[in-house]
Amino acid sequence: MRALRSFAASAVDSAAIDPGSIAAEDAAAVRALAHGARVLAVGEAAHSVADVQTVQDLIVRDLVQDPDGAVAPFAAVAVESGFAESLALDAWVGGSGRDADLDAVARDGMTYGFGASPQVQHMLAGLRDWNLAHPERRVRVIGIDLPGSSTSPGPAVRACLDRIPALPGDAELLRRSDLGGRTEAAIALDRMDPAERAELVAAIRGLIERVRAQGDGIAQRAAASLDAFLGELDFVDGPGPDGAPRAYPRERFMADTVRWIAERYGRTILLAHNSHVRRTPLHGRATLGSLLAAEPGSAYRAIATSYAYGPLVRFEQRSPRPFDCDVLLDHRGPVPGSLEAALERVLPAPETAGAESVAVLLRLDADVTAGSDPELAELLAGASGILAGGELDPVDDFPAAFDAVVHLREANRVPGAFERLRAEFGLGTPDAKEQP
Repeated sequence: MRALRSFAASAVDSAAIDPGSIAAEDAAAVRALAHGARVLAVGEAAHSVADVQTVQDLIVRDLVQDPDGAVAPFAAVAVESGFAESLALDAWVGGSGRDADLDAVARDGMTYGFGASPQVQHMLAGLRDWNLAHPERRVRVIGIDLPGSSTSPGPAVRACLDRIPALPGDAELLRRSDLGGRTEAAIALDRMDPAERAELVAAIRGLIERVRAQGDGIAQRAAASLDAFLGELDFVDGPGPDGAPRAYPRERFMADTVRWIAERYGRTILLAHNSHVRRTPLHGRATLGSLLAAEPGSAYRAIATSYAYGPLVRFEQRSPRPFDCDVLLDHRGPVPGSLEAALERVLPAPETAGAESVAVLLRLDADVTAGSDPELAELLAGASGILAGGELDPVDDFPAAFDAVVHLREANRVPGAFERLRAEFGLGTPDAKEQP
């Protein structure tokens, strides 16, 4: 099938990636997809999957090191992580500090625990090496997400206060806004007295106005993350002016931040979940990708990733308390109606497959529905969605949603990621307020 090619199968399972390990024909195919793109998104089939992160690393390294000669090189990598936290991370990637600081900087500079991954750290170290060797082509690493893993405003409050003239009461605002880690912060917000919560929100809104009166673009973006954070707290679902479900404030902030990065620094590679990067709405609601793709003259491209067999993390809520969940690890296989199942039907059987089918790049052409590629059209006709966890994210039109898909036959969890998630959500730890 013309649309199906090997994708560096021998390199996908390696944590120690040689920069030249991406196969030449695959590198050329990715660069062709990236040609002319202002933003190229490389999605994640699921978070904290080592093999997916390795594919992202391969693509980032190739595009940074061997740019399309006809256009400007890629100048930034945007990641699904807190904007405020990423400021220190970007400085380290740019050459500050010591190489030995990688683990601490990655863990502190990336939210949701993503920086603990060896694959992510390998990508960051490679970008630092590149920047030190090529200061004239410095590549930025910028987070696009809300502060504090979307539960604590503290990091963004600190980022704002660090960049504007001080006022009495700033230290107290910083103390009150730092609500702790993700689970701790979510519980603190949930239990906060209404008057105390209203007072904190008012103080943060006052800070946002102070920042807007300044001319510091980074502080203003951190303040925008606070505005979106507060918007999520007050979000009321319902139809927008067009009758479709309203976009989440977080989704709009992420789209705005990707746009800000591309305007400020240049061509951008975006790494985020498939559900964010797709160019079409999800369940009728605008996504980061659909917001960017809808802009006139948009040069937005999106590559999804998928895997047929691998880890499936499930959450079972134990009580109404935020993040009071049992975290369970299962193994998933292709689900009927999924793109993964459709691809597995055309790949060689696992027991007879060679290395060339461990990972494949499926290029989707916008004119598939016009009948120019009957094989691809037949494959897609049997797929109504792409796997997200154990469920399908519906996709009505794959070529409209994604430009390509990197499909892995099998994938593995980032070492320790599941255990960290269970510990974070307090599995087996009784709620302190409910103790006799």
